[in-house]
Amino acid sequence: MKNIFVATLLVLLAHITQAQKTIWSYAIGNWRDGPLVYISPVIETTEAFTTPQLIERLKGEHEEFKVIMDIDVLRFATIEEAAEDRATLRAKYLRRPMEVRMLDATLPRVPRIEED
Repeated sequence: MKNIFVATLLVLLAHITQAQKTIWSYAIGNWRDGPLVYISPVIETTEAFTTPQLIERLKGEHEEFKVIMDIDVLRFATIEEAAEDRATLRAKYLRRPMEVRMLDATLPRVPRIEED
């Protein structure tokens, strides 16, 4: 019985650690209907994050995505793969009659001091 418990625990731990691998992701908004397609910057994440969690993060970081309902999240093993795919996708949409807006990574927001 003890051996079964230990084996089950090891399998569970292996699954948990495997789900924490670093991956790279970006999102695309309005990709079906356009006319303006938004492509987010590549972000670092892990396999543990779900698509809805990544979309919430994206909406928090980019004002443009807050009103978009049609968002797709793409995931990649390396940052190079993600960057190359992002550039390729942009080129594909530019061949269609659609405008593409590539969003840049957002910097941490610094509160502004209002002057009287």
